[in-house]
Amino acid sequence: MHSGHREFVESWLRRRAGTSSAPQLAGDALGAVWERARRSLSDVPLQALARCAVDAAAKEFPVLADLRVGARGFELGACAEAPANELLAGLGGLLVEFLCLMEETSGAILAPALEAELLRVGRTPPQGLRPVAPG
Repeated sequence: MHSGHREFVESWLRRRAGTSSAPQLAGDALGAVWERARRSLSDVPLQALARCAVDAAAKEFPVLADLRVGARGFELGACAEAPANELLAGLGGLLVEFLCLMEETSGAILAPALEAELLRVGRTPPQGLRPVAPG
């Protein structure tokens, strides 16, 4: 189970690592999966699962020791000041743990939706295309 999510996250990180700064990418990615998970889970269980994911990932990636989980989601805090390679490695580890916990608790229903949400993070539109303004 971990290996499938690990492969997905590693592939995603390889494609997105240069699209923005490491703190920006981490914040965007964690915000995206948090907001998508909130559509399916209430705040208390979501916070508990996120804290479990942070605790598990921080064992392998000490850079995550200062990362907190609050009512509005993951809070990078001092993690944002870490060297980019350490922060991105920690982000990858945290995303893998979070996806695995979501898969275990949702019967494999929510993890694919979270992966789909991650795919939207850090994407740049093809050259020459601009968003259509309403009205």
